[in-house]
Amino acid sequence: MLKQKIREQGKKIKEAFIYWRDRLYLIGTEKEKTSREFRFLFLSWAFFLLFFTFFILAEKNPFNLLVPFNVFQIPRFDQRDEVQIYVSDGEDLQIPVKRKLLVHEDSRERIFQFINEVAAPPYFSNKEKVNDNDTLVNPKKLLNLHDSLTQVWFLENESRLVLDWNAKQLESVLMSFRLPRSYALGNENEEENQENTPVDAISYYTGPENFVTEEESVTRKRRLSALSATLKAIEATLFRNHPNLKVIEHRLDGRSQTIDQIPNPMNEPRKRETFGL
Repeated sequence: MLKQKIREQGKKIKEAFIYWRDRLYLIGTEKEKTSREFRFLFLSWAFFLLFFTFFILAEKNPFNLLVPFNVFQIPRFDQRDEVQIYVSDGEDLQIPVKRKLLVHEDSRERIFQFINEVAAPPYFSNKEKVNDNDTLVNPKKLLNLHDSLTQVWFLENESRLVLDWNAKQLESVLMSFRLPRSYALGNENEEENQENTPVDAISYYTGPENFVTEEESVTRKRRLSALSATLKAIEATLFRNHPNLKVIEHRLDGRSQTIDQIPNPMNEPRKRETFGL
């Protein structure tokens, strides 16, 4: 019974196909006259099939056209706020630049966001206008201390801010920071010369394992200078974007301790008056 029904349906489909094939052939060769109603229905179905075929090939939903303002979208409202972020010339100059950020509502998360933005690229772009009495400004790359910050405390009605840093992570970021090429070329040449030196000379002239050469001391000092510039830029940014903030304190592993040779910004509380804000 099932096979017989399939055969009957197959014959009907075949007969319909042959009928419309011959009919369209006669219409196309103008051997048979057609009514306006037939032409209208034929063209309507043809355009309808082409319309849906186009959307299927483009992997789009044609019913989106029924949604208002979906074809020609209304310009989206930029929810980012324009904030001032301070960059640095690598020394004592902090330069304010304007950037757009989706500022976090939570005050603590906002601190992490600003610290990340200070070192985030672009360090300086043409879109960021710098007005510093027409002085020549050369911003430098700063350390990314976002992952080194472990905890943030607001005290005295958010007038005092305490930043708790992870000492090991801070030291790791400091040691992995790449200095400008002008400082690194000397180390590369020294390593090449040391490889070509006889083994006896290396063992005789090199000091003990804990011996610190003059170049290592200079490199350490330059890295600490970069850390100092980064901290100053962070502090200036936080003071600018928190009007009620008056004092910023730094702690290492929850204690008021210091790392050897780290400049004053890490060792002493910083006040708003220092930055003239």
